Amino acid sequence: MEDLTGKQFGHYQIVAPLGEGGMAAVYKAYQPSMERYVAVKVLPRHMSTSEEFVNRFRREAKLLAQLQHPHILPVFDYGEADGYPYIVMPLVNSGTLADLLKKRQLSLPEVRRIMMQLGDALGYAHTRGMIHRDIKPSNVLIDERGNCLLTDFGLARMAESATKITSSGAVMGTPAYMSPEQGAGTDIDHRSDIYSLGIILYEMVTGRVPYTAETPVAVVFKHIQDPLPSARKLNPNLPEAVELVLLKLLAKNPADRYQSAEDFVHAIQKAISDINVSDDQLATQVSPAPTRNSQPGLSQSTVVTRSNSETPASKNLQSSRFPIWVFVIVGVMALGAIAILIGSNLLAAQIPATPSATNIVTKVSVPIINSPVPSVTSAPSTELPISAESFQDDFTGQLAEGWTWLEEDPTKWSLSAVDGSLQIMTSDASFDGPYLPLNILLRDAPPGDFEITTALHFTPTSNFQNAGLVIFQSQKDVLQLSRAFCDIVNACIGDGVYFDNFENGSVTGSNYNVAFHGSVIYLRLQREGNTYTSYYSEDGQNWIMTGQHARDFSQIKVGLIAAQSQTEIPAVFDYFTMNLLLK
Repeated sequence: MEDLTGKQFGHYQIVAPLGEGGMAAVYKAYQPSMERYVAVKVLPRHMSTSEEFVNRFRREAKLLAQLQHPHILPVFDYGEADGYPYIVMPLVNSGTLADLLKKRQLSLPEVRRIMMQLGDALGYAHTRGMIHRDIKPSNVLIDERGNCLLTDFGLARMAESATKITSSGAVMGTPAYMSPEQGAGTDIDHRSDIYSLGIILYEMVTGRVPYTAETPVAVVFKHIQDPLPSARKLNPNLPEAVELVLLKLLAKNPADRYQSAEDFVHAIQKAISDINVSDDQLATQVSPAPTRNSQPGLSQSTVVTRSNSETPASKNLQSSRFPIWVFVIVGVMALGAIAILIGSNLLAAQIPATPSATNIVTKVSVPIINSPVPSVTSAPSTELPISAESFQDDFTGQLAEGWTWLEEDPTKWSLSAVDGSLQIMTSDASFDGPYLPLNILLRDAPPGDFEITTALHFTPTSNFQNAGLVIFQSQKDVLQLSRAFCDIVNACIGDGVYFDNFENGSVTGSNYNVAFHGSVIYLRLQREGNTYTSYYSEDGQNWIMTGQHARDFSQIKVGLIAAQSQTEIPAVFDYFTMNLLLK
């Protein structure tokens, strides 16, 4: 493709080339109306000579623009200029997953986080009828905070449709990451993307893709016919649970794979959640990957064209964005771009006992206080922290001493009619005022490393309903782990678990969320040094890590929070524990 630097594509001035792959060239461009730089992906001019392609390009571009997910690179605009079809996207300069894999071996916690983000992004797209068709590390951008952005949705489909016009039996994709059914040229569905995601997982934990050969067609045949090389032979340190996930992901028959991206996300969470491994342990004893030169044409998307005699037959071809920063979003909507600070002044007085609530709930049994939870900090230890009980409130009869409130409405909390439960709810009393309704129950945090845990009955059903644990320094500096609902486009995932970092009055871009739909959940926050790690559990015994934030807090309080929109529903807490962590 010719160098398009200096040309005008619609509202965009092409500034410089960024790279070129098998299907498109990418340019840095300037958008004067928004005073920003963007990335413009330009497809070959010959594609626009087909009316069929042009119509499909327009349809696909409109569909892509509707994908709004925190781990999918959004589409700003699309068009045609000088016969070139183009798509406009945000400019991300921090590199790709492929770049990261060339630099170093990833730790298991990193692998887990990347797989959860990509799996959630694919699940979101699949439920909207979109299949990627070219999942590979170079199509995963890594932003400055280490979060993934899946890009090039629909591009393989566009290019494949254009290629098939002149080449019978052409298949567009990247052979090293291509599913057996895609390589065979048969119809594919979302399970083809799940297979390709499995190849990425295999590469992350072994340092190489499973199949290599001298030609792209030979690689395709290996995907269809050859058994999967054992990942644990390449990396003896790889846990067996992860290899079992790989074997299911990379089954030849789509019906034997995970049937949805969500199923895979749950599997990888469980496989890695309880593994205690140092950052460099995974990298040891990993067999060196073959050089890229031994895989000609496999680093970019390739058109694999076969004669009828070459067509292989497949053997069997099938979770702050929340609540605290959402306060800011809602404030913008309700008050006209006014940043919302949470709550009113912290009450210094202790709280007296109050009458019972009318809502009766079923008590959940409390998990063992010292149940082991893996230490997953930026430098994980080789030993699990030992939890020593320092405080527990079962909310029986009255609240324990030492609690204070940051409260919107003091009438909206009560002990449940069933002893051993605390109910917090809020109304729309000040929904039109300077604050959103919320209640936060706080107490002083102990010095050193600690963890806080609660069991929560809560089923949010509308925007901004949330309840959970909080680490509180001031109204501007908060960490919150909550069971919540939010459907803000390109920011939230709906019903789920959210771990959000509110820093100096602003939400950071490194928050975490995991889809969750149950009515009872256990939440846990751990502090080790300046690292805060969040977990959730469905049974109080098997804990799944959701994310980590590094904060240099000074004096902090810890406790429980509930904040809702106009819909009034109770958040019922069975207990609150605060334990010291001893090495």
